[in-house]
Amino acid sequence: MKRTLTSIFLLAIFTISSKIYAQCDLQFNNLVIQLVSTNDTLGSKCRITFNASFDINTNSGFKYLFFHSWLNEDYPNPAIFDCSGSSPAVNPGTAIQLGTTIDQVGKSFLDIGFIGLKDITDTLSTTNLVDVTSKFATSFPHDGSVELIKPANAPGLTALMSKTGSVLHFEVTNIKVIINATCGGPVGVFTDIWGSNSNAGDPKAQCYICKIPQFFNNPIISGFKICNNPRTYAISVTTIDPVLDDLRYKVFIDMDNDGLLDVGEPLAFTSGLINISSTQSYTPGGSFTLPFPYSHTNPYVAKGYIIQVDFEPPTTKNSVRKAFPNPPGCILLPVSLKSFTATRSNRANVSVKWETASENNSAGFTVERKIKAEWEQVAYIPSLAFGGNSNTLLTYQINDVNDSKGISQYRIRQLDLDGVSKLSEIRSVRGEGQRSTTIIYPNPSSDGKVN
Repeated sequence: MKRTLTSIFLLAIFTISSKIYAQCDLQFNNLVIQLVSTNDTLGSKCRITFNASFDINTNSGFKYLFFHSWLNEDYPNPAIFDCSGSSPAVNPGTAIQLGTTIDQVGKSFLDIGFIGLKDITDTLSTTNLVDVTSKFATSFPHDGSVELIKPANAPGLTALMSKTGSVLHFEVTNIKVIINATCGGPVGVFTDIWGSNSNAGDPKAQCYICKIPQFFNNPIISGFKICNNPRTYAISVTTIDPVLDDLRYKVFIDMDNDGLLDVGEPLAFTSGLINISSTQSYTPGGSFTLPFPYSHTNPYVAKGYIIQVDFEPPTTKNSVRKAFPNPPGCILLPVSLKSFTATRSNRANVSVKWETASENNSAGFTVERKIKAEWEQVAYIPSLAFGGNSNTLLTYQINDVNDSKGISQYRIRQLDLDGVSKLSEIRSVRGEGQRSTTIIYPNPSSDGKVN
């Protein structure tokens, strides 16, 4: 599944236990919000498009179901609903709290709802998703001056619904809102939800949930992938939440490099428990290497990373994902050497051994030796990788007849199928009969420098 991702990938899960019992029973949980795009060309405002899926648990379905969200500082005082106990049915708010435009400063930035869902839920008995886009409310029943989010001002807005027992599952796409805050930074949000089974054209809210808290774009993940060999990454995590929380981060390999975490993409690493608050960020400094084979071998080295932060235990906190793309020009490693050794096995032989963790477009290897001034080829070994490509450990070894009394140096020249070559590091071997624990080379030195 490909999408344009211009900001973070946000996952928020809620389990709301507070309920109001009047003429209906309302529970709201398992909210997943996927941020599709942001656009900060509106000056101090941010246009956001997102998808949302969630569950509504009810004993009878709804004829009216509405959602209202405010920035924390804009939440109405007094509130529209009183969730301190079993309260009677009440009016669901007006433009005084909700505003008359979708971007009115100081008012709710999201007002969206459905009318007539009960007509479908009474007959829906399977888990198959049914299109309920036609059930989006086009006007707010209690106050027609309130501007709702609807297909007319949110092109592409759609809604699907399924039912399992008493649980209604919704998948809503292309919700478009304008927030009176700049894009990219963390934002605190409060949400009210209300439902009604009234037959009245101006229904009262018979059940409601008040002031659901959420932080958008929080915690903030910063970092990038580094095109070293092996690959590394840098990371930091910050939050605006003053409450000290425990979290872990996970690193997934983005196998299709689309910036999204897809089913089956491998989990490469899970961190230990991290403590974080607005005064205690996670900024370890330096870079980190994923465990073998993810930072060392093809095809993983040419893939981006997706970092996911999860709070423990999961509550109403967000789980946030951020894509770390593969750096430009960070191509597949032709050959990833896991090890390379050269050791004198007896008086007249040197054992040269190397292992490849992965090979890409590999033709073979030339073993080169230098005893005095010039490198010379002592052996050519064709690649053991089928077709020149492998992601498994392959082992190579030769015995070089070498009875030199001086220091010998060895290196591996890896050859690609297209003729490009790459040299390994150098390994030095003592001469036949040498017993010293110190090797100084080259000797004599042509430029005064020795190792």
